[in-house]
Amino acid sequence: MKRFAALCLTTWSAAALLFFGRHSAALIVLSGVVVLAGFDLVRPTFDKPS
Repeated sequence: MKRFAALCLTTWSAAALLFFGRHSAALIVLSGVVVLAGFDLVRPTFDKPS
């Protein structure tokens, strides 16, 4: 549940960056990084057997 909440938070943060920095290429790139970081949060973790 915490991972899903973090994904929602990062996605909405990226949307806010795009909204407020409409014509800024730097903010467009930053919002992409934020979204990719959010997707990384929900990536499944695989435990290696010992």
